[in-house]
Amino acid sequence: MAKAYSAKWIMAQDGNIYEDCSLVVDEGKVQEIIKTKDLDKENIKHIKEFNNSVITPGFINLHNHLQYTNIGKTKLKGFKENIKKIFTDLKKHYHLAGIPKNSFTYKLADLLSEYFCYTREDKIKSFKKGLELSLLNGTTCICQLSKETKYFELLNNTSIKTCLFFELFSDSAESSKEEFRSIQRRIDKLLKQKSENTFVGIAPHSVTSVHKRLFKILVKYCRKNNILMTIRLSESKDETDWVKYGFSDSDVLNAFCSHKKFEPYIKGVSPVNYLKGLDVLNKQLIATYGNYLTDDDLEILRENKVSFCYCPRVSKKLHGKVLPFEKVNEVFGKRYGFGTNSLAFNDDLSLLNEVKSVNDGILGADEVICHLTKYSAKILRLDNIIGSLEQGKDADFNVFKLSDNESWQNVIDKTRPDYVYIKGHKMVSKGELVNSI
Repeated sequence: MAKAYSAKWIMAQDGNIYEDCSLVVDEGKVQEIIKTKDLDKENIKHIKEFNNSVITPGFINLHNHLQYTNIGKTKLKGFKENIKKIFTDLKKHYHLAGIPKNSFTYKLADLLSEYFCYTREDKIKSFKKGLELSLLNGTTCICQLSKETKYFELLNNTSIKTCLFFELFSDSAESSKEEFRSIQRRIDKLLKQKSENTFVGIAPHSVTSVHKRLFKILVKYCRKNNILMTIRLSESKDETDWVKYGFSDSDVLNAFCSHKKFEPYIKGVSPVNYLKGLDVLNKQLIATYGNYLTDDDLEILRENKVSFCYCPRVSKKLHGKVLPFEKVNEVFGKRYGFGTNSLAFNDDLSLLNEVKSVNDGILGADEVICHLTKYSAKILRLDNIIGSLEQGKDADFNVFKLSDNESWQNVIDKTRPDYVYIKGHKMVSKGELVNSI
């Protein structure tokens, strides 16, 4: 029998704000939204009354590196790990001598060197912690970027919707072919094993760490197999300088990561025009960061129907520069969402806090929730199952308790929900996980 969840307000993201209604769920799917007074109680197994609350669809985080959650918080314990630490510190000192410690290159090298020293167990713990924190913040669908497949089994067995974007790197035509063959084998295998909640995509890291040959291969592969691609674009000055001049501190980071030096196939252009020349820009691409995008770049992205993931807090912390929110909203319209990256470079994994950091009255509450749910679901091409609380879609939803003087508009003043449900199953209750992942 069906269950019903009643609240003062339901923001279903179907074009309506429902008052004094109930969300009816059966077998994990939304059945209808109906006035609470009109519920057919004979056919409802259980009615959960949230009273003065607002219900929203579950949130979608478009950019995550959950494996880095415990970076800076977990001390190395074993002899082997400490030997690795000595080795990476020496390597970092050798390659990054003279690089300012507050630079993007040094911060990223610091992150990677510490993560490299983690044991497999520590990495899994770090990743699980990130998943748990995501759930506590109302995220029921994540886009996880990683080169490693070790997290697939864990993600595949959770009820959280996951878009697993495999990060790719290459420094030559030869390594491009090898990298593609490797990822193609892994994807073919994972597609046969994946659950209904798991989806696979491609993430060439950036123009500074992916050879033109691999870009060309991936464009054809994604089009043929209808696979989404995401990339960090115009994120740092190192990136824009590398494309403009043919060298930058990005070369130092590549050397630290054991990649050979290679040059852009064309110089004196922006990263956007660099990708345009490789035919990478299309509606299957999700660009992230964009801190150094120019007005001309933005127009090119708009013309090519590229979607956008906005990560303002990480951008500010890592680069001291953020693409103005007004431009993001104007250029991308309904084709953008938000990401939090990881706790290594962010204060928390709250998407609501991510929006609050830039939204100075630009978006109202309904539009904010749209970007965290409905619009992001469409970007990921998952709007047939999530993103709104419409009949037949999965019952993934958040519940926010309201004070006496608050209404549904106050949902954007919150940090995280009090209750989280996935397919009608309670995952978070009163701000605490029901079960650990």
